[in-house]
Amino acid sequence: MSRFRVKSAWIAALSLAIMGSAGAADEPFRIGVIDDMSGTYSGNGGPGTVLATTMAVEDFGGSVLGRKIEVIQADHQGKPDIGSTQARQFIDTRGVKVILPGGSSSVGLAVQAIARERGITTLVSGGYAPNFSGDQCSPYGTQWAPSTAELARSVARGVVETGGNRWFFIVADYVFGQTLASDAGKAVKAAGGQVLGEVKHPLNSVDLSSPLLAAESSGANVIGVANAGPDLVNTVKQSKEFGVKAKLATMLVFENNVTALGLDAAQGLRLAANFYWDLNPETRAWSKRFMERNGGKVPTMGHALAYVATTHYLKAVAAAKTDDPTIIATTMRAMPITGNIIQNPKIQANGRVVSDMHVFEVKSPAESRGPADMYKLLATLPSDGLFIPAAESGCRHLIGQ
Repeated sequence: MSRFRVKSAWIAALSLAIMGSAGAADEPFRIGVIDDMSGTYSGNGGPGTVLATTMAVEDFGGSVLGRKIEVIQADHQGKPDIGSTQARQFIDTRGVKVILPGGSSSVGLAVQAIARERGITTLVSGGYAPNFSGDQCSPYGTQWAPSTAELARSVARGVVETGGNRWFFIVADYVFGQTLASDAGKAVKAAGGQVLGEVKHPLNSVDLSSPLLAAESSGANVIGVANAGPDLVNTVKQSKEFGVKAKLATMLVFENNVTALGLDAAQGLRLAANFYWDLNPETRAWSKRFMERNGGKVPTMGHALAYVATTHYLKAVAAAKTDDPTIIATTMRAMPITGNIIQNPKIQANGRVVSDMHVFEVKSPAESRGPADMYKLLATLPSDGLFIPAAESGCRHLIGQ
């Protein structure tokens, strides 16, 4: 090839690179939310997670690295294969830089697996299985939602200590329900209680009479409810219909579940969470803004965590002056998580966000001052000794350790 042709080819390549860079700079900085937008867990996360993420973007200023931030969404319909396909499309055709997977943990883990392969940051605000920061962790991921281990330890120990020492579990037959029952069973035994058995049911079950009757006939004085969403609502409602005498121990209850049950049916249920809208002045101020745009419905823990996670991520991108996922993972762990929406938070080397946990009890109708006044605080548990240490989590990607 002649010197003239070599020079021309070099100039053409340089021009294409410059044009490509300009095109990339003109593209929005996209955040993808892949969640259950219309099904079983849509009230826990779904559209509310999109709203919370959008609020975080607006409060941050709407742009980062000189690019306008755009939040896009997809409904995975509770199916891992659909969630995986959506993750690939977001990354390959929409240029998404960070994904918030929510809904069923099995779908969220499938989405995180694709993001891990493609080198994309994940912020898990609505996935409660410990695998997100355990054996299926990502070097580019953080898990903001408390896992089944913390939920179980926070509630089960207190129930056993007050006399509920013979347990039988009703378990949603997928990764979240199975791990919640396993973790709760360990907590029960560690506190001196017994686990008499368990029965599994399919996700989104309408008729839970058979599991409830099996639990009642076992001789248990506590039924551990290892499910969530509509399954939990149906379990509580039908336990009252059948006159089940054993106490129900629920470990993950959302505000929308309490609304669906009504305080008369839900009163006395105990739950663990690291957020409640009426906990302090900052949670109340943020929640009021959220409720004004959400038809008056209060935010769940997952919604608040999506806001905090997105805010922290964008601050890390601005501080590092890059969206490189490896650099961002290190920066996010090094930077303090500001604000008081969750208390005393920090990110472990495995991406697990630890914070104080609160144990609440659902109020009776007589105790409630209105539709949004649902919980009373029973205890606050410091994160130390409650969360699984990074070195014991099974995660192979420990950053900053």
